[in-house]
Amino acid sequence: MVFTSLNFAVFLLLVFILYWWVFKKNAKTQNTLLLLASIVFYCMADWKFIFLLAASGFINFYLAKIIAKKEEGKIRSLFFYSGIILNVGLLLYFKYFNFFIQSFVTLFNYSGAGISFTPFHILLPLGISFFTFQMIGYLIDVNNDEIEPTEDLLSFFTYLAYFPKILSGPIERVQKFIPQIHKKREFDYGIAVDGLREILWGLFKKMVIADNCAEYTNEIFNNYTVYSGSTLALGVVFFAFQIYGDFSGYSDIACGISKLFNIRIVNNFAFPFFSTNISDYWKKWHISLTSWMMDYIFTPLSFILRKYKKAGLIISTILTFLLVGLWHGANWTFIVFGFLHGLYFIPLILKGSLKKNKIVAKGRLIPSFKEFFGMLALFILTSLTTVFFRAENIIGAIAYISGIASKSLFSIPYVIEESSGVKIIPKTLLIFIFLFLFVEWFGRKEEYAIAKLGGKWRRPLRWIIYYTIMFAIIFSLLWYGGEKQQFIYFQF
Repeated sequence: MVFTSLNFAVFLLLVFILYWWVFKKNAKTQNTLLLLASIVFYCMADWKFIFLLAASGFINFYLAKIIAKKEEGKIRSLFFYSGIILNVGLLLYFKYFNFFIQSFVTLFNYSGAGISFTPFHILLPLGISFFTFQMIGYLIDVNNDEIEPTEDLLSFFTYLAYFPKILSGPIERVQKFIPQIHKKREFDYGIAVDGLREILWGLFKKMVIADNCAEYTNEIFNNYTVYSGSTLALGVVFFAFQIYGDFSGYSDIACGISKLFNIRIVNNFAFPFFSTNISDYWKKWHISLTSWMMDYIFTPLSFILRKYKKAGLIISTILTFLLVGLWHGANWTFIVFGFLHGLYFIPLILKGSLKKNKIVAKGRLIPSFKEFFGMLALFILTSLTTVFFRAENIIGAIAYISGIASKSLFSIPYVIEESSGVKIIPKTLLIFIFLFLFVEWFGRKEEYAIAKLGGKWRRPLRWIIYYTIMFAIIFSLLWYGGEKQQFIYFQF
């Protein structure tokens, strides 16, 4: 049951009605409903691992309480590191076991060992990367005395399993989420309408931009050997918008849904395509993962390596982004993806401008030529790394990029329509992308692109825009026969 399905719309409407009309008595009854709804939602997505989720919750809940009660010393450290090892071990087994074993076997076989390995059939629990990182962060914060452990088991499990974020994040922090659900929520019409507006924009991103880009992306990447360099470059652009529309669209929908229950969760994207340097880009792309990695990986590493000054910062950054890449999946392509992003930070570190982020076109409608060039250059650099993100293996990614760097790069790009074999230029999609960028640019200072429609636009014009967005969603569904693409980040 995904956010874009009719089944989910019915599910959400039912939970919304029960939440505000039946279970509105106090925080406990509201949290009980949210937890029950989350269990149903997760079971409908992947019932086989509901007990794993429950076990993770119980173990971390009680471990945190034990850690907080113990004085600093060996006993406290024992419980803390046991919890970290358990959580990391859970992630390593389900997500990386086959990858690491296969990598070691391949390495030994280079020396003529002749070892064979048949991968184990290990199912990946939905959302494991997200809820496991939440638990690791929770134990670290408790151990560092930054937060008190949660005493209310109901609130803790509501936080852990909350259905808007359980499958693909954001990676929510306990200290920001649980205080909101410790008190009774009152219905706020303005917040609810804002939530619906954000859901609408998220659906547009996913179903109009991402899903339509996927139609061409899949064709180009799956048959890259037959296409010109210009078409391969177009495929990279389409995939950059696909992954952005897909994941930021999911995040907008999740944030909007949560607002319907008067609960705020992390806004995971802040218009990253309008960044002019890689540091600013990662502060706007997958914000909850970036902040998690900065707090729990980069900061401790940079402290340990501080005596090496800039070299220490470079090593800390690259190691952090290697983990960012590995977090995305058990494949060397993701590690290369993270490594390249780490390399992009080196000029900023050498210049001493790692933390300096300039607001693009501040107080102006149009960016300067330097700002525009900076955004375009960064978009090209980051988009090229997504070839490794999308490719099945490193050799395929390198071959794809090599195909771009050819004389045919300057030819007219076209895509072969699978059903008829006709060569077409996807003009309609390019127009949609241009309009999408136009709206995002004018809404870049807001929480999401069309947020300001709520109070700054006259009602008739506001509704014209809403209906236009809805028409685009319906048109997109009809144009492609109602076919929907799975959210990319469900696999992580």
